[in-house]
This record gives sequence, C-alpha cells and structure tokens, in this order.
Amino acid sequence: MIAVISQFFNTPSETFIRDHVRHLAPGRTVLICQEPDGADQFGYPVLSGVPRLSPLSRLHSRIVNVARLGWLAYVREGMSRSDEDRVVEFLKAHKVDAALVEYLTMGALFAPACRRAGVRLYAHAHGADSTVMPRKQLWRRRYRRLFAIVDGIITPSRFIADRLSQIGCPNEKLHVSPCGVLPERFTPSKRESGRLLFVGRFVEKKSPHLAIEAFARIASKFPEAQLDFVGDGPLMARSKALVEQENLSDRVIFHGSRSIEYVQGMMQDAAIFVQHSVTARNGDMEGLPVSILEAMASALPVVATRHSGIPEAVVDGKTGILVEEHDIESMAEALASLLAEPHRAAKMGDAGRQRVLDHFTQRHTRDRLRHAMMLPTIAEPLDFAEGQVQ
Repeated sequence: MIAVISQFFNTPSETFIRDHVRHLAPGRTVLICQEPDGADQFGYPVLSGVPRLSPLSRLHSRIVNVARLGWLAYVREGMSRSDEDRVVEFLKAHKVDAALVEYLTMGALFAPACRRAGVRLYAHAHGADSTVMPRKQLWRRRYRRLFAIVDGIITPSRFIADRLSQIGCPNEKLHVSPCGVLPERFTPSKRESGRLLFVGRFVEKKSPHLAIEAFARIASKFPEAQLDFVGDGPLMARSKALVEQENLSDRVIFHGSRSIEYVQGMMQDAAIFVQHSVTARNGDMEGLPVSILEAMASALPVVATRHSGIPEAVVDGKTGILVEEHDIESMAEALASLLAEPHRAAKMGDAGRQRVLDHFTQRHTRDRLRHAMMLPTIAEPLDFAEGQVQ
C-alpha cells in the first residue's frame, strides 16, 4: 500500500500528480492532503485537513493557510503534534509501506510523520521547490534534514537532480523521472501551414511575451503565419498589450485556459511548437515542461530555449531548435527557418514523436517511479480521461 501526499489534488496544471495517484499502485493507494476538494474523484481513502485548515471563506482560507505553511516551515519547522499523530495513525491503519510526497517543501513537512510510522519516504521535486526555495538559508537547512531521512528524491530532469546534489542531496538518493505523456492521445499533427502554438501558464519563467516578440520580427515575411496561445496567468495583460503594439491582433490568438482535449485539437492543426522559457527573477525554473513532450508526441518540431531540462528532451537540430534564454533574434530566425522549410520541420517533428515513444511515455514514467520506490511491477493498461494546460 502506498500513500500519495499533496497539498491539493485539484490544481488544473498538476495533472502529473493525479497521474501518480491513478497509475502507481491502482487499488493500493491512500491519499493525504490539506484541502479535500478533488481527492474524492479517485475512490481511495483520504485524510484531509493536514495541516489543519482555517475555518474561513475559501479565498481567505487559501491566504491564511499559505501563511500557516510558512509559519510551520520557518518557526516551528514542522506540523503540529496533533496533526503528525493523525498522519501516523492513518498510515499505520492502512498498512502503508511507502509514501510519495509531491514537492520537496511538503516532503520536509511530512518527513517526521513518515519516519515515526516506519514508512519509506520519497519526495518528488518539481520546479520552484527545487530552484527558488534553496536560495533561502532556512529552506536549505530543512532540505538537508530531508535528504538525510528520505529514501529517495524524484526529479523531472537531470538538471534539477544536479541542482539538488549541489545543496547536499546524496547522488544515490536521486532518481530522474520526467513526467510522461500518453502518445495515443497526441497523434501526429496535420501540420497546417504557418500555425505556431504555445501552451502553458502566462508566468515569467515561460515568458509568452518573448515568443510574441520573436514572432513579431518575422510576421511580415510570413503573412499566412499565426501564433496561438493556450493558457492564462499574470502575464496575459502584458502579452495582449504587446500584440496590440505590434499590430498583430488578427494573427496572435489567445484561447485562454483550456482542457487537454482542446490542446490536443490545437496540436493537431499546428506546424511548430514554441516556448521561450527563462530563469525568473526569483530563480524559478522549469523542470521539464509536459507541454513540450505533448508537442513532440504530436510530431511538432519544438523551438525553445536551452533552459533547465528542456535540452534533455529536445535534441537541437534533430527534434527542434534551441536558442539561448532571452535571445529573441535567434528564436525569430529559428521560427523563420522552419516556416520556410516545412519538409525539414516535418522531419524534426517525426523524430520528436519517436523520441517520446522511446523515452517519455506515461508507461516510462510509471515504471521509473515504481523502480525508484521499490514497488512491484503491475501490468495494466493506461487510460486518461482528464487534464488541463500545464
């Protein structure tokens, strides 16, 4: 029996967490979370309200509980004894052998309870928890304590694993397991001429405005080209203002946050996938964007940056073109070259799909996680019915 521990199970961008719940140990999983919303969709036993929620409105509760998690981390450096007792009792009652905790910050919070319960602990690192939090001395200290206790740390890329090794995680405890995709859901694109596609949150590390700037530099040379954006976030207003400024309102389309089925349809019609990921001012970085893997599964060539784990998936010159962060001119040139040479773009797209089939499917992810967590191999079909933009 395993436990999957996460603050939430209903965050639209965290489809990978729900995939872990569904496919790591079907029928042998329990859940622990702070907010119960979304946890009941799986039909597994749930312990919610850990750490305990504030009895306020949902908006106020979210704000107060972010502050509470900060207090637990910085002042008390752990959950309350009563919460810890609840977790230990739940783990023992369900005879849990191993726990997968989503995000290192949550791993540090739950490590003492897992240790008391005699449960093997595996913490799954992702993005900001691996790149932003270690910049703070108190979190580096907490992580070193976690590294000493934990049985394994799962990372989405070799790049993130190396970052954690540099702050003290033993190499023998690090396991690289990129989030995978279900290639059956992302069949090869029809590669409609001139359609470029971005899928992701409108946040600094994904820099949608830089993709717009690159497109603006080549738009006049390719009058049939169009740039589609699927996603939403704090940089939406800035991105729309830039489109107005460049007089591209009829050629840059904002679709908003959409379902995975909608994304699949967009990828079916696109010719090139574009994402200009950068290191945010606060240090936030990607792990390995799932949207890039979905685009490769759709046989789209990828134009992106040499950022974090992206080069571990996108082979420069073979499955796409990589440029340096903030090098808008080079990104514009890369887009122009693929728009001008559709046969070359198609060849890259086909190579990208094959790379996903060889290394980045959900089956690869499931099997890597099971191996890292010393779980028995179970042969069962994979099927997905939900998902949102990541």
